[in-house]
Amino acid sequence: MFGEQNRSMMKYIFLLLMVAVMPAVMAERTFVHPGCLHKKSDLDRMKYMVETKAEPYWSTFKQLKEFPKARFDYEVRGDLSMTDTGPNKGAFISDTTAAYLNALMWYITGDERHAEKCVEIFNAWQNLTRTSGFALNSGNRPWKMIEGAEIIRSTYDGWAADDIEKFKAMLVSPGYSTRKIPEGDKSFYWNILNGDPDRHGNQDAIAFRAMISMAVFLDNEIMFDRALNYYKGLPHRPDDLSYTSGPGVSTTEASDTPYHTVYKHKRETRKEDYGYNGTLANYFWENGQCQESSRDQQHSYFGLSIFQMLAEVAWNQGDPAWNYLDNRLLKAFEYSARYNTSFIKSYSDQPKPWEPTVESGEFIQRKDRTGRWFSKAICPYFEGDHERLSRGKFVEHRPIYEQGWAHFNVRMGQGDQAVWTKRSLDLVELEGNGWNTDHPGWGGLTFHRPPGCAGDPISGFENGVPVFDMHVLPTTIEAENYDYFPDIGNGRTYFDTTKGNRNKAYRNDDVDVVKLPDGGHALSQLANGEWLTYTVYVPRSGNYDLGVRYLAREEGQIRFDFQEKPVTKAATLPMAEQWETYTVADGIPLEQGVQQMKVTVLGKDVAYILDRITIRETESGDSDPLVEIPVESNVAGTADRVQQIEKPVPDEKPAEDMTDTTLAEETGNPRSYYIIIGGLAFLGLLVVLLKNRRR
Repeated sequence: MFGEQNRSMMKYIFLLLMVAVMPAVMAERTFVHPGCLHKKSDLDRMKYMVETKAEPYWSTFKQLKEFPKARFDYEVRGDLSMTDTGPNKGAFISDTTAAYLNALMWYITGDERHAEKCVEIFNAWQNLTRTSGFALNSGNRPWKMIEGAEIIRSTYDGWAADDIEKFKAMLVSPGYSTRKIPEGDKSFYWNILNGDPDRHGNQDAIAFRAMISMAVFLDNEIMFDRALNYYKGLPHRPDDLSYTSGPGVSTTEASDTPYHTVYKHKRETRKEDYGYNGTLANYFWENGQCQESSRDQQHSYFGLSIFQMLAEVAWNQGDPAWNYLDNRLLKAFEYSARYNTSFIKSYSDQPKPWEPTVESGEFIQRKDRTGRWFSKAICPYFEGDHERLSRGKFVEHRPIYEQGWAHFNVRMGQGDQAVWTKRSLDLVELEGNGWNTDHPGWGGLTFHRPPGCAGDPISGFENGVPVFDMHVLPTTIEAENYDYFPDIGNGRTYFDTTKGNRNKAYRNDDVDVVKLPDGGHALSQLANGEWLTYTVYVPRSGNYDLGVRYLAREEGQIRFDFQEKPVTKAATLPMAEQWETYTVADGIPLEQGVQQMKVTVLGKDVAYILDRITIRETESGDSDPLVEIPVESNVAGTADRVQQIEKPVPDEKPAEDMTDTTLAEETGNPRSYYIIIGGLAFLGLLVVLLKNRRR
């Protein structure tokens, strides 16, 4: 038996180990900021497209700025005396929308009064300690405020650090834990912890939709994984609280309609992390049918919005959740859109409303995961009123299609598989705010993507994550900073003829990037037909000169496209015995706006190494001319120089893996530091055990 002194030392070492290891787990992921629904490059796109009055950005923005909750003179309804959302729900719902919309207006216009209004809202609600126990309310009410807080915290320096910390504490009051659910009054996080395992999927999923944005704002990896794992139907992390057990079991029939049967039910605890209606697979079935399609169509619209929002946040943090389960979200959009849109407009391939039935094999009869609801047929009415149609009622109140179309068509190139999504979008003149807090809304401004802009512009990587920045012309772009894409980028943001990054430098995809001996990176092993894309902003229509910095063992060729159209012919790059900045074409007319720039390699394979791309205005006296960049005077010869540079650099890690390799003071990422301290604590624990074993 251990003595009292040994027990005390054991307890001390155990606590030291927990304190050391837990922050390491929490800090393992480095988050993109802003990084909820909108990254900095997304906000840049909105701002610049409004500046150029491009459509549909401009018309949507004009409507937004007149919306009462988007104005900087909005009257805040919350105050520091409010500690419970229950009696103040109307005030909170109003303020949460105003916070999100004013955050957008701040970034787009640069008018600081919008940012100040956001801060006023955030600070007014920082004393909340109690929120609704229903996951639906505690999920659907705060997410817009968190989205606004993420934008303001990341782009505005007028929100005091102390107030930011109070706002963070409010979200998880009485305090965050991965070990125990607190008793007594609880705020948002604790009321969305396990979603809603007894009700429909939208009421379950909205909890995790709010949670994933909360996690980004709080830089909490465990919370982030809790939301994303539930979406994917995966088990909880071993260092976190478990999800609700199951299964849900039907007992006696409670009610019956031609569309669904409702049962009384109970919840058993035989299976941990059971996964209820709010997972992707349980909410949208294998044919795209929604778990709530036998209830009414309005809740199905809401569900589509919830899942695409959660997927968007995950995408912005580097996870391709949009495309999970063989593009289940795409199937879900198409199923709902076909049923509803064919009801209000006929098409040559669908002259009559589409009616999915069990007999046609297009409707699945199934009991949901709670055991409460059995779907019998798709329902065109509202659940509580089978004389009032809900079918086709999306044009004014369900702004969900700009976001879906932007992903399916522009990002993924799946427009031919999203026909009904596009037809639904075409019926909406401009997307507005939508119903209450169900949707982010204003999609023609916030989610619309220019043609070809599948990825997002970056200026590099920090702590292993991309730094999202728009390339504003005139500018110089490092060639290795082609657009970022969380999924397989080959064919979307680049095309490469060989698998893998030969030199294993800088990035984890198929583009060959080489580390230069004198610092920096460049593109190597370039083959005929390969290409890369860069999202750029042309602030003024006019003529521009296009140049590259390169090194060539023999002549190669290159071509530039803008807005998916060639603007140069195949230009020859002469053999270069040293790094050379070369004008590929001058006086090229470019149109104003955010757009895709595509660089295509032509001619002989492995002819040159590409370091930088330079674009300057031809007629601007303010821009710097293309200049020769000095190089070392001891370059022996072109072929030798190229071969020297293309030789793989040992132990070079791609950017996505270049995290946590040094101590906290060297990298700014504390994970390795905590792991080392945790390891020392563990060794101390072993020493105590060995000493007592000898006794």
